[in-house]
Amino acid sequence: MKWLIAFPPLFRDDMSHYSWMLPAAGVALALASCGSKNDSQPAIPYAPVNLSINLTSQEYVKLRFDNGAVMLPVKGPAGNGGVKGVIVVRQNATSYLAFERNCPYQPYDACALVSLDRNSSLFMRDSCCNSQFNLQGQVTGGPASRPLKQYNVSQQGSQLNITN
Repeated sequence: MKWLIAFPPLFRDDMSHYSWMLPAAGVALALASCGSKNDSQPAIPYAPVNLSINLTSQEYVKLRFDNGAVMLPVKGPAGNGGVKGVIVVRQNATSYLAFERNCPYQPYDACALVSLDRNSSLFMRDSCCNSQFNLQGQVTGGPASRPLKQYNVSQQGSQLNITN
């Protein structure tokens, strides 16, 4: 009975007090029934990510400069790197981002692999579906509607740790 006390009864002789409810309910129903393009695309499968790289290593020299990026394999000396590997991007001296290389558009396709653009290295792209992503992992072109899957990055001195 608390419900009846907290809310006035819906059935009254004078329904004018509740005239706002019908349009609000219609909007809520319309929003709930609308699907987005994201719903039709499968999610990237889970794979463990536990990478550790030393930023002073010559192997990662590109990460010493803003917007520098390196691609890490699924399995390698740095550790386990997701479904199809990881791209690490330096935003600035204290901020790094790490993204799954598996393209979010049709991620189960064998060729769904995101790489740095060979010519400019200023964006990432999937040569299979031609989706493009900026260095923050956001979609800038192509059929992909989801951003790149992002992993956690922490820095302790010259050590960069990437996990999920």
